[in-house]
Amino acid sequence: MKIFLVMAFGIMINSCGGVFQGSFLDGHYEDSDEQAMSIYEDAQVVSPEWLESRGVVVSVSLFKEYQGADLGKAILDSGVDTLWVMVPSYNMGDLESPEFRNLRNLVGDDINKVKLVKQKSRGRLTVWARDWAPLGAKSSEGDLRFIDFNYYPGREADDSTPQSMGSIEGIDRVSVPVYNEGGNFMNNTLGDCLMTSRVSDANLLSSRKEDIILDEDQIIDYYQRFAGCKKVKIFPRMPFEQTGHIDMWAKFLNDKTVVVSQLPENIALSYSKELEADMAEKIRDYLDDRALDIEAMGYEVRRIPMPEPTLSYKKIFRSYTNSLLLNGTAIIPQYAKFNGRYPYSDSEKIASMEAEVMEIYKEYDFNTVYVNSDLMIYKGGAIHCTTMQIPR
Repeated sequence: MKIFLVMAFGIMINSCGGVFQGSFLDGHYEDSDEQAMSIYEDAQVVSPEWLESRGVVVSVSLFKEYQGADLGKAILDSGVDTLWVMVPSYNMGDLESPEFRNLRNLVGDDINKVKLVKQKSRGRLTVWARDWAPLGAKSSEGDLRFIDFNYYPGREADDSTPQSMGSIEGIDRVSVPVYNEGGNFMNNTLGDCLMTSRVSDANLLSSRKEDIILDEDQIIDYYQRFAGCKKVKIFPRMPFEQTGHIDMWAKFLNDKTVVVSQLPENIALSYSKELEADMAEKIRDYLDDRALDIEAMGYEVRRIPMPEPTLSYKKIFRSYTNSLLLNGTAIIPQYAKFNGRYPYSDSEKIASMEAEVMEIYKEYDFNTVYVNSDLMIYKGGAIHCTTMQIPR
């Protein structure tokens, strides 16, 4: 197996679950430079999410902290060969450990498809696998490769996932010196790649002499050379939403169709009504503008309901685009109670929204299954944020 790394850089960044600053990830500086990377230029294309998947990557945190057994079952029911569960380097447990009890009870013999993978770097793992797991890509010969973009400075264990999986599975890893989380990337088979200015923000600063700063054109160049993107579109990020990720409001369903969230006109506001009404209007205008932008690019745009965001105290953005398309199944987040305890202000509307969302996914030939995501979304993400599919 060949592993090639290039120079990375540090930056303050926001993503699911927190803020960190400063890069101390030695792995991003090992054994390579631009010249060594050149053998991978224009040599692979990231596989779109809806294509057939051999497996899915998640974190053990999904089962320990977020009651993820139902999601694990939905993934295994989709026909994948493997559910890779990343565990800390010091992990001494196995699939008989207590954190997997509910999963074992739900999936029966399919527990044999679950594979624990120890991280190479020490540290605690977060649940946000979409952001730190590798992007699966295919070479022109059909070989699987792991595209390894830089993740949070200070989250070495998470960021070592592509290295850990690559060495265990015998898959070439291509490290790209761009900070961007997987939740802020979506693509199709035509080479169209969409993201938000979250990626531009994440590459503006350096915190050590080895770091590099990239402008938007340089970021686009890396995606074109190493991810197979022919066209890259960077949209403004959604106002007030902390992750800045495109998966919170948009999703490719196929090469020509994009679902874009739509905030209803009449929403139930609480706390400071005047402040929240102004914020809601800005969010609604943003989503409407993005729908027009994407339509102008030649895509069919389908608007999908967006539950009312919680805009006071703790900002919560529930989203039905934060789903996982897996072997013909759409695994969709379901929202019942704020932090798993308190009803949302729009609780009486949820059933009708879920029915509409289900019909949209079914219209594009996806089977549908809902999985409760109350605990995840309280921390800033949902189904898509906590999973990464790996193509066949």
